[in-house]
Amino acid sequence: MIPTLHGKDGQYEATVPAVRDRIVQAAAKIVLEPVFEADFLPCSFGFRPRLSAHDALQVLIDECWRGRRWVVETDIASCFSAIPHEGLMEAVEERICDQPV
Repeated sequence: MIPTLHGKDGQYEATVPAVRDRIVQAAAKIVLEPVFEADFLPCSFGFRPRLSAHDALQVLIDECWRGRRWVVETDIASCFSAIPHEGLMEAVEERICDQPV
């Protein structure tokens, strides 16, 4: 167990995916990313292809020069474990016709 500030007991179990799992994950990313990428807003930078923290910082700088001086900060560290798996899979099935995916 690895200690953390987030989580139920202040710890979580770290796992390292096997090579086979990494290959499957990479293949799924190749199929899913182009389908869902168009849904994201231009102001969304996390885990996006060809976008980095530097791009997000540049947007903040540009907005500051335009006179916009507010930022919303929130902690989403535990949000992914709260996403209902069944609903997520239904959303994927609506967009992807290939059942094995």
